[in-house]
Amino acid sequence: MRVLIFTLFFATLTSSVFATQNKKQIKLRIQAPAGNIDEATVYFDQNIDPAYLYAEDAQKVFSGVAGVPLIYSESADNIPCSINGIGTLSSSETVSIGVDVDADGLFTITAPNLTNFDPTSLIRLEDRANGRFTDMRTNFYQAQMLATEPATGRFFIHVSYPVSVTATVAGCLNNDGALNVTADNSVTWTTCQLFDVFNNSVGSYNNITGAYNFTGLAEGDYYMSYTFGAYSTTTPFHINGNYIVANIQASAIVVATGEAVDFSAVANHSNQFEWDFGDGTLIYGIAHPTLAYYEPGVYQVNLKCSNSLGCIDNAQIEITVSQVLTVNEVEKKEVSISANQKSILVNLNDANLNKAQLQVYNLIGQTVYNEPIDGQTSTVSFDEQPVGYYMVSVKNGEQTTTKRVFLGK
Repeated sequence: MRVLIFTLFFATLTSSVFATQNKKQIKLRIQAPAGNIDEATVYFDQNIDPAYLYAEDAQKVFSGVAGVPLIYSESADNIPCSINGIGTLSSSETVSIGVDVDADGLFTITAPNLTNFDPTSLIRLEDRANGRFTDMRTNFYQAQMLATEPATGRFFIHVSYPVSVTATVAGCLNNDGALNVTADNSVTWTTCQLFDVFNNSVGSYNNITGAYNFTGLAEGDYYMSYTFGAYSTTTPFHINGNYIVANIQASAIVVATGEAVDFSAVANHSNQFEWDFGDGTLIYGIAHPTLAYYEPGVYQVNLKCSNSLGCIDNAQIEITVSQVLTVNEVEKKEVSISANQKSILVNLNDANLNKAQLQVYNLIGQTVYNEPIDGQTSTVSFDEQPVGYYMVSVKNGEQTTTKRVFLGK
């Protein structure tokens, strides 16, 4: 028995030293009717040679202790191993398991602690003496064994490759996302069912293997539920989206003339913004513009949000602008500003000239005219300027009057 204990210690040490973080390990345990046990380990790890190498594997030492059953696996070159490295699990694998008993009886085989495998990787024990497969995640296996039967050729461990899932992004209509599933052809899942975040069933398959998919999905969180006989597991997934839902937020929707309004585009998956503020002002490429209206009225603000993938959504909001006259604004009525086609008319009314200056600039802030005013009434032609809205500012002494006008054809 001392020899057997040394074997297990050496096997554990070898497995620990020559393992990476990606190691996936199956520990097989056999128990005799009287309670004596033995263990063997099969592991999958990168850069491991399936053939026997003393630095990666541990050869089985047969103790010969009466009443103690022996379990081991065979390397690719048929060496009995207490620890057997197989290599990366890149497809389904079948490993031969040797069992040697020195007395007839009912023996129990278990595989505890399989949590280091992907939950969609099935580990099954095959008994070719009666054609039975046992899921080692949910069950143990009991077999009547004879001391005279061969040690190999009866038991095999089958390890399936994990289910792989790739997600397809939901497009502009948010109804064409997909989960593309590929299952190992060596197993047939009893059911595969997809649920949304509210636990609503989205789709299901029965007795499925190989490749299949769930289509017509919107952006969001989902989870897949798999069952294989008595075994079940779930895995979460997320579908990304490209669709746009646009909304406008405004700091106020009822304002006075000249009062600044802060606008914000509230839109998912958008990086392109086009604003039409209803007064002739167009702004592109800015998500959070600020604007003031200088004429009373009701203005519809239109926002177009888009992205490079061709997804578009529009939003609207109404801004009500009222004329509020303060004492200072009444005094400013000493100056009147108006437009007639391509000309701007300025009348200082009864105001005294005091280094009066007329400045006109377009809605992107470029000055198109800046000259002194030399009379009570001035008319300036802007035939070379394009049609559109302009800001007109008249400064006379300490008083400044500003108005937005439209220059037509």
